[in-house]
Amino acid sequence: MQPPAFSLIIVSRHRPDWLRRCLKAVGQLDYPRFETIVVACPAGEEVAKAVPGTRVIGFDVANISAARNAGADAAWGDIIAFLDDDSVPEPTWLAHLALAFADPEVVQVGGITLGRNGISVQHGAALVDDTGHSHPLHMAPSEPVVIHPKDHCRPRLHGTNMALRRAALLEHGGFDTRFAFYLDETDLSYRISREGGKTVFQPKAVVHHASGASRFRQADRTPRNVFEIAASAAVFHLTHSPTSKRDAAQAAFLSERRNWILRHMQTGGLPPDRAWALIRDLDAGYAAGRSRVTRQPVQWSILERGDIVPTTSRAGDLCLVTSGGNGKDIHSKARDLVAQGNRVTVLDYQRTARFHHVRFTQDGVWLHTGGIYGKEMRTEPMFQKSSKEERWRQTLDRLAGIRSIDPLNFVDKT
Repeated sequence: MQPPAFSLIIVSRHRPDWLRRCLKAVGQLDYPRFETIVVACPAGEEVAKAVPGTRVIGFDVANISAARNAGADAAWGDIIAFLDDDSVPEPTWLAHLALAFADPEVVQVGGITLGRNGISVQHGAALVDDTGHSHPLHMAPSEPVVIHPKDHCRPRLHGTNMALRRAALLEHGGFDTRFAFYLDETDLSYRISREGGKTVFQPKAVVHHASGASRFRQADRTPRNVFEIAASAAVFHLTHSPTSKRDAAQAAFLSERRNWILRHMQTGGLPPDRAWALIRDLDAGYAAGRSRVTRQPVQWSILERGDIVPTTSRAGDLCLVTSGGNGKDIHSKARDLVAQGNRVTVLDYQRTARFHHVRFTQDGVWLHTGGIYGKEMRTEPMFQKSSKEERWRQTLDRLAGIRSIDPLNFVDKT
């Protein structure tokens, strides 16, 4: 039996360098049957068209819901997965999502999203209440688990690591274009769950999210534009909050976001005049969102869908380690191996107590750096006596089944 066909949709706007890196990682996915659809502005179109096999949809409107709908409309796969352009998936990402969809009753699946250090969890399993407030579920399962609604809360998925059955997405009207940015995927997953759709959290479906700069935030996450964030909060309250709770939901949201802006001012990220301008935009955006009463239906096309033909990966899953001052040679060899079509992990650990970091380089290498005495997981002690071999093994144990289905093959291990 053929594996389920995926359509991977990436929306990109004014971030061509991030998109290029994202597509490099997508090219290393270890899954036999998927297509990649990039919905992008002109700069993103140019990047995507340079990647063979990528389907490209030109879209130069600042509305992520409309862009995602355009991708879903063109999709050929039975399952649609979403990824942000400043994110990279682990090579086994789609394979683990597919396992969760083996149950025909499962409608939507989310995984673990890691933050900028490539190790700490940014988003895990969570519920969201009818005011849009998130409630993390403090669980650490090793296998897929069903997330059940509870009281007035429903499962929350995050747009940079989520997948849905295409039929369900279309049946529920796709993404609501009143959400130009923020809470768009939350609204959709909330509606699907409310109508009985089964949601699964797959802890082995892992994505790294770099939180790249955009028109909404700087690279350090300092806010630039809050109008649409506030507008989306207002739309969510109009759509999902009981009338009796809307005033309180509005007050709580505006208070939380004002304090968020003021914290950035207090730490020097925002000058006072800019902070107060953002607070004014916050109020204006919420007022604008309250006027978006009517949802516009999506006009889906009736074009015949093509077939996604399974392919066979020829890539090897390789691991290189630095030792004895050979770092420059190891990094050069890693780049060469990637160019030959391999998936390559480099463990570059030094005799220090520096914290560990993981990043996917522009050259397509999974690079792990840090000290052999330093923290890898943030729950570990500040200093730990260890050897390079012990730290290599600790990292590889953590990556088992995620970086590659089978164990990584060492190259020139010393």
